[in-house]
Amino acid sequence: MTPDASATLPTDASGLTTAEANQRREAGLGNAVDQQTGRSIAGILHANVFTRFNAIITSLVVVVLLFGDPIDAVFGLVMVANSTIGIVQEIRAKRSLERVQVLLIPEIATRRDGTTQTLNPDDLVQGDVILLKPGDQVPVDGLVRETAAVEVDESALTGESRPVPKAVGDEVFSGSYVIAGDAVVEATKVGEASWAHQLMAEAKEFALTESELRVGINRLLRVIGWILPPLSLILLLSQLNSSSSWQEGLVWAVAGVVALVPQGLVLLVSMALAVAVIRLARDNVVVQELPAVEGLARVDILCVDKTGTLTTGDLVLDRISETTAEDADVHRALHAFTRVGAARNATIEAIERSLPVADDAWAPQDTVPFSSQRKWSATSFGGHGAWFLGAPEILLESAASEHDLGPLEQELADMTSQARRVLLLASGDELTGEDLPSDLRPRALIALREEVRPDAGETMAYFRTQNVGVRVISGDNPVTVSAVASELGLPGASRWIDMRTVESLDEIPADTVVFGRVLPDQKRDLVRFLQDQGHVVAMTGDGVNDIPSLKVADIGIAMDSATPATKSIAQLVLLDGRFDRLPGVVAEGRRVIANMERVSSLFVTKTVYAALLAFAVGVLRVPFPFLPRHLSLIATFTIGVPAFALSFRSSNEPCRPGYLDRVMHFAVPAGIFAAMTTFATYWIVRSDAVGASLEEARTSATLALTLAGLFVLHRLIRPVGWREVLLLTSMLGAFIVNLIPSPLADFYALNMPELQTSAIVVAVLAVLIVVLEIVLTGLDRRRAQR
Repeated sequence: MTPDASATLPTDASGLTTAEANQRREAGLGNAVDQQTGRSIAGILHANVFTRFNAIITSLVVVVLLFGDPIDAVFGLVMVANSTIGIVQEIRAKRSLERVQVLLIPEIATRRDGTTQTLNPDDLVQGDVILLKPGDQVPVDGLVRETAAVEVDESALTGESRPVPKAVGDEVFSGSYVIAGDAVVEATKVGEASWAHQLMAEAKEFALTESELRVGINRLLRVIGWILPPLSLILLLSQLNSSSSWQEGLVWAVAGVVALVPQGLVLLVSMALAVAVIRLARDNVVVQELPAVEGLARVDILCVDKTGTLTTGDLVLDRISETTAEDADVHRALHAFTRVGAARNATIEAIERSLPVADDAWAPQDTVPFSSQRKWSATSFGGHGAWFLGAPEILLESAASEHDLGPLEQELADMTSQARRVLLLASGDELTGEDLPSDLRPRALIALREEVRPDAGETMAYFRTQNVGVRVISGDNPVTVSAVASELGLPGASRWIDMRTVESLDEIPADTVVFGRVLPDQKRDLVRFLQDQGHVVAMTGDGVNDIPSLKVADIGIAMDSATPATKSIAQLVLLDGRFDRLPGVVAEGRRVIANMERVSSLFVTKTVYAALLAFAVGVLRVPFPFLPRHLSLIATFTIGVPAFALSFRSSNEPCRPGYLDRVMHFAVPAGIFAAMTTFATYWIVRSDAVGASLEEARTSATLALTLAGLFVLHRLIRPVGWREVLLLTSMLGAFIVNLIPSPLADFYALNMPELQTSAIVVAVLAVLIVVLEIVLTGLDRRRAQR
């Protein structure tokens, strides 16, 4: 049976009996819900361990361990590291989702068996009668049956920052808070049907942040997965034919196959993102998913909430407009109001913060506290009459007839048009209980506004300069939101829309910047609407109402003031609440993306030349030019160490789509160049004209491929400064050390090449460098013209 308000069972005012509650719980009308958070731990382990590539690498490791030298099996460590990183990332994401809690209620007062009992929210059922008081969080959706001026804070659910008064028959939602008055509420929607649990179910859907780097690498791995089996077969058959034993042939074939897999690329990307996370943590930015560093750098639309993101959520005094010039009693009366305990609220506190020290001569006597029904409060002060503070439209109805209200009403209209929260201060002779006297004298209009974050304007300006569009999406009045956006200098802030009037998103003008009165589901739909138009969307938020939109956004950003549930599902959390931290995140993401694009080019170049060498060796049926340890050495000095160094390189290049296309644009010709250089050298040195041994030919091939790899690196990291020169020369020097006769050279099965062999390497390399330069320059020009 599905819990639903339309199927509400009759409930006596004294509440349910224990037997009735048990019966409804057994019928599926209980509030307890068991929610899952995507894959289990076993599922995560299975998905990251039992992969196609892990199976291939494991098989190759086993072959080497059984028939070759265990030293040649070190490539298997990268597989272990890759799987470990994937498992850790997914388990961290799962743990974060498990911490999502919209309801934070230890217990709630409920009528059961004719008495008031304190129950755990999980023990509630549909039809329970719940007693709410100030400070309580509403545990279920329900209808108000009795009320004593109850007001509910629904800002976390709707984004509306003002308290909402509730009358008998009104609906209250789980997750909202009672801030004034008392109420008796009958539970109508419980468990999975309640608003809070539906929101939690959506928030706990398991999904990892989309990453163009990861998507591109996965596409590359799929392609390699298709070409690997046939190339492996060709290579294996040729090596069994060329070697002195089938065991030796197997090991030679493994060397060629391992070179095809850019397994270190995944590891290095994860390491680069992890370093970025550590750097950002120093600036109080918590990155909960590694790809989020990359994601924010790719964003072209930033959606922000007003309260908590652009504003602090606090009120500040904007100005006081007195009806009579230099009316000193106005300030004294306002000061006196700040000392009346029953009158204190956010408005009074804002006034208190903005005025000088109060005049102690005004002592409060009788007080009429503020009520949302009356919309005013009043206090009498000995010798100074009674003073009233409240909604202008209410107090002006009781203004004395001799007052000319024209100028006052014009000033009120001006303040209202600027989206200010306006109060009227009026005076009278005495209090008359909860009724207004008929001879009020308007004394001043008090305009308040939301306090704008001091860093918001500068941050918005930064994103404009980076061609990132900003959209303000809020549950507040669109006029108020537009005024805040205008104050921050946001272009198009006057182009606003009230989402209550929108039936279809397609009818929203494309140039709309401010969206007001937005419901949580509409926020989510707006984000999806922008994504469907091809945008990469980031969303900031701090309330529970922001969870659906943060969940579907490409990047979700939570402020320090956010609810625990909101922080749990966001990819980025600004611990100190400083909006100006975001430019630093963008810069870090750009650095990672630019450097990883270069690193990817190195790894894919290796895959291209390895595939070509494997094919050539297989067709020509000659021994493979390398032992597995040779390729490990070459990869260390032409890819591994340089790639790690490049991951720290400074860069602020704007992000562009097409990561994999640009990588292939460089890596294919560079890989062909490296393969041709290597195989030409190997073929010439092994020819009858030179007559070198297989060991000498492999040393020549190792030297040729290392030099070709360093030139590819040089071409990739231009312009070359002193740091780049240091990197290239140190890599070349470190490699040459391995050629000098020593135990190290013996370990790698290398020897110092003869002069003739070195000359062949240099000659082949020089010719093909010229060819590569011509090809890459032509491709660059063609791409620039497009």
